[in-house]
Amino acid sequence: MSRPAFSKMQVGRAGKVLISPLSSSEGRAEALVAVNYWREIHAEALQRALEDIERVCGTASDILIAGRIKKLATIVDKLNRPRTPSDLQTMYDIAGCRLVVPDMATLNQVHCELAKISAFDGPKTDRHDYIARPRSSGYRGRHVILRYDDLACGHKLFVEVQLRTVLQHAWATAVEMHDVAVKTRLKFNEIDNPIGRFFKKAALLIVQMEEGDKIDASVIRAHSEGKSELSYALQAAETLKAANDAVYFLPDDANEDAADYYLVDLVADEQTLELTPLDSIAALSRYFEEEGADRDGERDLVLTKGSSKEKLAKLYPNYFGDISDFVKLVEKNLDAFA
Repeated sequence: MSRPAFSKMQVGRAGKVLISPLSSSEGRAEALVAVNYWREIHAEALQRALEDIERVCGTASDILIAGRIKKLATIVDKLNRPRTPSDLQTMYDIAGCRLVVPDMATLNQVHCELAKISAFDGPKTDRHDYIARPRSSGYRGRHVILRYDDLACGHKLFVEVQLRTVLQHAWATAVEMHDVAVKTRLKFNEIDNPIGRFFKKAALLIVQMEEGDKIDASVIRAHSEGKSELSYALQAAETLKAANDAVYFLPDDANEDAADYYLVDLVADEQTLELTPLDSIAALSRYFEEEGADRDGERDLVLTKGSSKEKLAKLYPNYFGDISDFVKLVEKNLDAFA
């Protein structure tokens, strides 16, 4: 175990400097070095988490698994949130894994198995049960927090594992795609608007489907105090269809079936998607380099690990433009939004 290049206190200060309007350009540049160090050392924790998850899930072909290092832009956004401010050194999701499973029974089974591994942090995990306590946006899923104390970097680091069913994942992806297409912030609980109410109703529809009950549209409609979101449901469906039909071009270097990492680079305005396979040595430095080159913020970059190209398209459909399942679900149940 080596001596850390930056302490957690230094990392926390760097996060504050990065977002402060009073910081000089030199100060921000120095802060970015510490922030990227913090992101880079999470690669080891991410690898450990993926190994633990793969042991739990075995060879199950119906469970999709991938990991990612949090985007710099998302870190900055999270640090800037006025209602729920965060400190960089205490963020649990710098390294994150995503598991998409067929149904609630499988989700609960995987959660129980993850709870048995030594890295499982029970108290922190209990605070992230969004099945028992859905977010105000309607988001549902279970987040498991894993903690690794014996890393070579000398820090104790966390990894957040998102557990979602296929339907929960379709809902969350639809929210993200709508946010990008219309410049809303539903994902961040800015939902006091008709579109936000539509997505909350869609979440309730999914709850009924997953509980195996017959869909009762009147129960769903009752949650909006007599207000109809039908026109907004149709509007959202058309918005998502347009995003779904966008043409993204994958270059030839993405033909490789699997790689240590994939750098996903989406430029939505140009309707282009570049998927670059990278080895573990070059991945983080290339990621940070490409982020630095995106001075206008036009590119949506994410570094993913532990999944084939085919599975990435299912785990991150917001990048690959596939939200057809959610659109069909809405169109089949329009009476729930009347």
